[in-house]
Amino acid sequence: MTRIRLAAGVVTLMVGVAFGVTACGDNENSDTPTTTAEAQPWDPCTLSDEALRAATLDPVPSGTGAEGPGQPGWKGCEWKGEDFAVIVNSSATATVDQFRNGYGNTDFRDVMVAGREGFTYRDDRDEPGTFCWLVVPFESGGVMNMQVDRSPFTKDETSTCEWAMQVGDALVAEMPR
Repeated sequence: MTRIRLAAGVVTLMVGVAFGVTACGDNENSDTPTTTAEAQPWDPCTLSDEALRAATLDPVPSGTGAEGPGQPGWKGCEWKGEDFAVIVNSSATATVDQFRNGYGNTDFRDVMVAGREGFTYRDDRDEPGTFCWLVVPFESGGVMNMQVDRSPFTKDETSTCEWAMQVGDALVAEMPR
């Protein structure tokens, strides 16, 4: 009896699939627009170990695959250094204006990093000197947004945004243009 039920279930499934394929078949006269795949962001987790070491980061990610800035359509990866952490997020659709006009974003400084134009900024809600963000646009659209978080126990006098530039030189050089 069980084999009969299983066979009947398989036949029912096959008939359903056949009707579904027929109903969704290619119709040359269809007025329904076709959709194209949405652009996918570059995956920061693909940065080479050499680039990460040049940025003084441990090449083993401490976080992977997280969506960036709380929005779908982002890819991100996180690494740690001796007294700092870096999160690199990328989007194929975000714009630099979203960061320049973002609530609380302040202290913008246009920069050249690895031969590319970008800018640093910080969030006015953060303690000054602890966090800095670096944004670099992609030629094909979208952006890379890198957050640098320095330990409050850091002994040198290098500002967090200067540190972001040093780390960024090694990482941005390997990003797609």
